[in-house]
Amino acid sequence: MGFATSPKPLRVMPVRFRSFAAVVAALVCLSSALPADAGRQIVDLHKLDAYFALFAQDSNVPWKPATVRLDTYSSAPVAFAAYQVDPGDVLTAGSNARPRAIDTRSLRAVATWAFTPPGGYQFQSSDVKVPLGNRQGFFVVEARRGNVGEQVWINRTRIGLLSKETPADVLLYGADLGTGRPLSHMRVQFVVNRSFVVRYTDARGIVTWTTKPRPLFALASWGESVAFLSLLPQVPLPPTIVGVRVSSAVAHAGETLHVVGFARSRNGDVLRPARGAVSIDVRSGATEAVHENATLDAAGAFSLDMTIPASAPAGDYVVLAQTSDGVGGATLHVDANAGGLSLDANAACNGRCDPAKDVPVDIRALRNGAPVAGAPVHVAVIRSPHVYLGVREGETLWATTPWLDRTVTTDAAGRAVIAIPHPTDGLASTYGVTMESAGASAVTRIIVPTAPATVRLEVDRAEQTLGTPIAFDVFATMVAGGAPVRNATVTVALQHGSDAQQQSVTLDAEGHARGTFSSAPLGTNLLTATLTDGGATAMDARAVQVDQQASGSDMSDASGDVRIALDRAGYSVGDAINVAAHLDGADGDALLSFEGAMGAQTLLAPASQGRATGTLHATDATGALAVGAAFVRDGSLEWNDVPVLLRAPGRPAALSLDLAPSYAPGAQAAIPVHGAGQGTLVVRLSRGDPSGSARFDDLADLLAIGATTTQSSAPAGVTYHPWVDSTGQHAQVIGFERRSEPAGAVLAQAASQTIAWSVAPAAASLALTMPHEPGRYVLSVLFLGTDGQVAAATENVVVQ
Repeated sequence: MGFATSPKPLRVMPVRFRSFAAVVAALVCLSSALPADAGRQIVDLHKLDAYFALFAQDSNVPWKPATVRLDTYSSAPVAFAAYQVDPGDVLTAGSNARPRAIDTRSLRAVATWAFTPPGGYQFQSSDVKVPLGNRQGFFVVEARRGNVGEQVWINRTRIGLLSKETPADVLLYGADLGTGRPLSHMRVQFVVNRSFVVRYTDARGIVTWTTKPRPLFALASWGESVAFLSLLPQVPLPPTIVGVRVSSAVAHAGETLHVVGFARSRNGDVLRPARGAVSIDVRSGATEAVHENATLDAAGAFSLDMTIPASAPAGDYVVLAQTSDGVGGATLHVDANAGGLSLDANAACNGRCDPAKDVPVDIRALRNGAPVAGAPVHVAVIRSPHVYLGVREGETLWATTPWLDRTVTTDAAGRAVIAIPHPTDGLASTYGVTMESAGASAVTRIIVPTAPATVRLEVDRAEQTLGTPIAFDVFATMVAGGAPVRNATVTVALQHGSDAQQQSVTLDAEGHARGTFSSAPLGTNLLTATLTDGGATAMDARAVQVDQQASGSDMSDASGDVRIALDRAGYSVGDAINVAAHLDGADGDALLSFEGAMGAQTLLAPASQGRATGTLHATDATGALAVGAAFVRDGSLEWNDVPVLLRAPGRPAALSLDLAPSYAPGAQAAIPVHGAGQGTLVVRLSRGDPSGSARFDDLADLLAIGATTTQSSAPAGVTYHPWVDSTGQHAQVIGFERRSEPAGAVLAQAASQTIAWSVAPAAASLALTMPHEPGRYVLSVLFLGTDGQVAAATENVVVQ
């Protein structure tokens, strides 16, 4: 991590200096650059008095001390004043709108005081107490140095406001942040078409908006307290969902690509297989490379082969499938040929590569099918110290960086071998390999785990405010098949130089654990998660930047401290869902909810010792379904949700395969398939792990499109909002632009080789001829049901 130095290392932006020395050095350099006869220049450090920044917490309860955070670069005194104002004079409706400054000259301050920052001429971040006592209400705090002023708002409230926003309605729940009880008959003003519409909560503290147009802002009031939320726009549910997958995420120009997909149309609240024709295009920008048409079968499925033109240039393409009222796409990287020259590369390991050894990569150069000797091939490798399982495609994870850059020459057989140096950090690796020779190109991806299982570590926030807890999640799955690792112990460490903290967490039945470090030192901290499995060690790591003041806030962040357990793994329509929710230290009542695109089914349950139970009922709706829970704890309104698997038409389903430990080369195998009813079965056997648009496992997620957005006006994490300029001169703020990842550090997709491909009616077992060459292969199966269900399974196949 470092500071960008070109083309403009300095720019005006609302952040603070990291180093006062950098400011002084810049002023000294400026002085030395003046002509000698200009006289000796004296640096006026008092100019730094104009550099300061003011922040306030997004949520503030009246029984806790009120503070603002002041960032300064000198010790000149700052004059403060607090004014109680109408929030409508300051707040601006809209999720991206900045508040307005107010003219305080005609207002009477409820408190005035002065503060002198310590430390002299250096950067200093100070928490300044605001003498408001236990007052409730909406206040503006103004900070001034001479004629330079800034303002920031403070909302001293005991109202916690929670929203459940869906395409069908907006549900608001109001709770007392002190008692945890719902606020009945609370006044709520919705902003609709630039007008206020007043509604009141019912006995459960709930008010629901179901008509159009939708409100974009809600302001709740109870006594002297107010709370507010900017309501987010909700995308309407699409009439048709189209999913597309390809046999490999990488194709050579001139090769034939297998394309498969489905179309599901809404029939009321349920998705059903679509009918009719589908148009498929392979495009690079506005240029059409290939066009084909196909017909949807009884399962709403389509499949076809498409030949990439031999003259197609290298680059990223998109495969678009379009029906009469829906469109879907998949990305595809095309490796170019040049003058008949083509490149190919594969890891030369027999099975999984050994993480303790260099990874051999076999490169081939062919011209019109014949080996090319003496061809110089430039090879660039990017390494990410993670196993890309369960990672959102397109996401660049921490520490992804260039790893190898080398040019090799092919031998008489048109081959060359490079060895990717193995790391010494103990972490797994995913390598993206890119090759080029005389205009021909090729890419591939190689995964090298360190154990049969893999660990994935995620943090709530990559940038954290000093003094706030660092919360994390650990996920562990088997590399082969992706089954969760249950009941294992994972050691999580937090390191900052010589400062180290450590704790152990136990994985649940889903292979997941949650933990928190109460505090971390200022600067960059490294989190590592370690799991020992069968004598081998799997690790993952993340970096967390701890700042005096972390930028940004998000009221839609769930709290991992809220635990939700359901009594079953899956449900049918009408089934009772028994919910047990827990949050240590919670008070009052908990709001339990069953959430879908058509709204939320809610239930209030007493939170006895932080535990709440209740029964909801499963209903069907297009998109994702979830059970949520919200609690009040220590002045915050915390929530979380868990997905619900509903066994119903038009929804994601479960699929499994029964494989033998190994198969003989060339053997005829009958592999049982569990979970496939009537429909179409797509079977692919490949060498190498498919990635990106070639993965079948995540295709069913398209049916579970997100339909509910939850926000809390009093989230658990400490988040801040920045100042606005007051009347008079504007405060000067200079910052550095920091780049967190090297430019261009993006992993290439995997050029997996398809050994077998078939599309046929679903059956209880599938017949498969094993390859004659021993090794590890990947079997991927996709089921598309006539009732609209979609399911997939992936397993490793060992031939020996």
